[in-house]
Amino acid sequence: MRLLVLKLGLFIMVCLAILTFVLVNYGGKVDFFYEKFTSPKAKSMIIGDSRSLQGIQPRVINDYFEKQGYDLPVLNYSFTIAQAIIGPLYNNSIFKKLDETSDNGIFIISITPEMITSRKGYDNIRGEFREAGQPPHNINFVAMNPNYEYFVKNLSFFHFKGMFGNGAMLHKDGWLEENNLTDDEKILEEWKKNQLNVFLRDRDDFIISDIRVKSLNILVQKLKKRGHVSLVRMPISKEFFEYEEEYYPEFNQIINSIAESNHIPYFDFNKKSVAYKTYDGHHIDKYSGKVFTKNLCDSIHKSLVVKK
Repeated sequence: MRLLVLKLGLFIMVCLAILTFVLVNYGGKVDFFYEKFTSPKAKSMIIGDSRSLQGIQPRVINDYFEKQGYDLPVLNYSFTIAQAIIGPLYNNSIFKKLDETSDNGIFIISITPEMITSRKGYDNIRGEFREAGQPPHNINFVAMNPNYEYFVKNLSFFHFKGMFGNGAMLHKDGWLEENNLTDDEKILEEWKKNQLNVFLRDRDDFIISDIRVKSLNILVQKLKKRGHVSLVRMPISKEFFEYEEEYYPEFNQIINSIAESNHIPYFDFNKKSVAYKTYDGHHIDKYSGKVFTKNLCDSIHKSLVVKK
């Protein structure tokens, strides 16, 4: 019996050692959220869905604002639209990850219409949220390396084949680099068509949620105490933008109202003349993402200068 216990203990230790090795060395390849929960608490953050997850690059922001007195580095704490929906759950995780010693941080909230919607069948007023049970909302320890809690609770998100490929990779700063891109226009057009179909499929099931709008206002107000907050609507294809305007015509008015009442800037890059290349209609590729992030920094810098 004792020998069996020793063998079992040894087996568990070996498995734990292998798991630790994989998480520490390949965490960004085997899971697209994992590294966000291994880094220290953040003094500056990017918040949003997959558009900002892929399209806003922290290293560009860090280089731009280096030695200007801001609390850096920036962490990209964006997820996908299945998880990154504005509301009490996302706010709670953001506040857990926020370094409360920050008083001059840079906070970028990339906002989309769907991020402030409720879906039929979920009563937000009664605390029913479609994102419940997913990361980051199911994680208590948001700054632990290695993070075994994340692994145990979100094993289904891991894809261990990623260790051996050169596909998408989550960087330590939270930016997801998508490497599986193509120059084939037919394939790109097909990707965009598929994304539009996904967007249109269930649009009638979504409505703007007062609870989520209020949560956005609470988020802005709390982050303002820790630094400079900007609301951003990232550039998307003309087709995507027109559909968003059709289904959520009140969106810009809502966001403008929050920005004005809190005295923060709102940048809608769909109304600017610069064109950025997306690979599926609403995700900027990593090359345009670098340019976009630099232009976003220019806009933020100008707003800070005016504020002074």
